[in-house]
Amino acid sequence: MGRREFLAALAALQGDRPSPGLVYVGALPSQVLVFDEDQEKVVDRIPLHTGVPRRLRLSYDKKKFYVTTPLKNGIEVVDLASRKVVNHFVLNEADRRVQLAGFAPDPRDQILYGEIRVAIKRLDRFEIEKPKLAVIDLAQQKIVRTADVPLIDGRPAPLGGFRVSPDGKYLYSFARDVRIFDTADFKLVETIEVSKPLYPGMARLGFGPQDDPDEEPEAVTGVFNSTDPVVRRTVFGIARFDLNRRTFEFTPVGPAAGGMMGLRLAPDRKTGYTVAFQGDIGNRRCEFWVFDMATRKVVRRVEFDGPVNFNFTLSGDGKRIYLGGTAPVLEIYDAATLGRRRSVDMNADMTGGLLVGPRRALAEPRP
Repeated sequence: MGRREFLAALAALQGDRPSPGLVYVGALPSQVLVFDEDQEKVVDRIPLHTGVPRRLRLSYDKKKFYVTTPLKNGIEVVDLASRKVVNHFVLNEADRRVQLAGFAPDPRDQILYGEIRVAIKRLDRFEIEKPKLAVIDLAQQKIVRTADVPLIDGRPAPLGGFRVSPDGKYLYSFARDVRIFDTADFKLVETIEVSKPLYPGMARLGFGPQDDPDEEPEAVTGVFNSTDPVVRRTVFGIARFDLNRRTFEFTPVGPAAGGMMGLRLAPDRKTGYTVAFQGDIGNRRCEFWVFDMATRKVVRRVEFDGPVNFNFTLSGDGKRIYLGGTAPVLEIYDAATLGRRRSVDMNADMTGGLLVGPRRALAEPRP
């Protein structure tokens, strides 16, 4: 075998070999921690330019992620392969504070669509502008277009988690109802009133798009609560929204918990996980709920000691559950047994969500 053939065979073998998984966590003072799933420790720290990170969002091509910082309302773009900030800017201008309430990238990762809320500082007061839909050009590093949020009963419609259709033509907002906007002019194309047609008494939608490296680009899957109008019984269900066909399917599962976090799916999408709460803070019970996604049924419920404020996500291989809040400790649970595996000292107070990176992108060598 010649050298060229040997290198080709080696590259093929390396391509088939699973790459190590990394989790990105916003932390104080102004950094993103890089947590290696195999070693179960922090292996790198990405310094930020615009302040403390709050929200992390995976790019459409899954080769980058976006970070928002609340102090100056900054946006930073981090390259996964190099673990470096490749673009950063702020939305604030002089006395104008421009808060980005929610956002989603377009399929080309050239612009961000989202909702902005502007406050103008005067000598004796703050002037609060009406919320607007906005287009943020990443190359120009500024807002290039805005439009008023549609009014419902004289007030701006509540907007939630955003997603852009795979063809880039439509912006979806998941809140009380699902609203679909034309990205060209922000005209409201369609409103899917999830409180009415599909299930009697179906109420506020309880899910928004989550960052899942294995998620299908045309789909959003999650959990929601619903109240029966006759007996006033609250139930929850699992829903899947198809962004291409504009269809919404769900299955009611059972009595709703007092609170519920988002749904996380295993890489094979056969098993789902969430965290449910019973009771109030101070006398609250936290439980892991495990779903069989084929039958849409709860197959396991296990109580655990949850902190007051935390986020949760599933590891890239689906074998571990991570819990992280504002403390410098990351709790790791076994997804099979739902028992505590270990606690990891992150050596920094965490500030944002837990973003699991795609394993294929992580296989690229660092320069």
